[in-house]
Amino acid sequence: MFTRVCKAETVPEGGMRLVIVDARLIILACPEGGDDLRAFQGVCPHSNSPLSEADFDGRVLTCPVHGWTWDLTSGAPIEPQESALAEYPVKVEDGSVYIDVEGVVPLFAAP
Repeated sequence: MFTRVCKAETVPEGGMRLVIVDARLIILACPEGGDDLRAFQGVCPHSNSPLSEADFDGRVLTCPVHGWTWDLTSGAPIEPQESALAEYPVKVEDGSVYIDVEGVVPLFAAP
């Protein structure tokens, strides 16, 4: 079930914002060079820390706790190659962004 989270214009190309859907923290990003919004888990797979203070350079997300990085065009890990970020389905209708969290669980690195 898709839930409305914000207006699409609030996430410019190269930008990101955090939203909450069904008590899940989610990163909503529009990577540079891409034309689609992407939604990923908003907690680090390493430390389960919120990524609310993460750095985003338009493509790479960097965790503020230990410096882990991910490519937000895909959610794939860059350094270390430990764990991807879970991705949620996103759709934009009439200028509003909707995210579906059903059946998607955050990914975590092996202990």
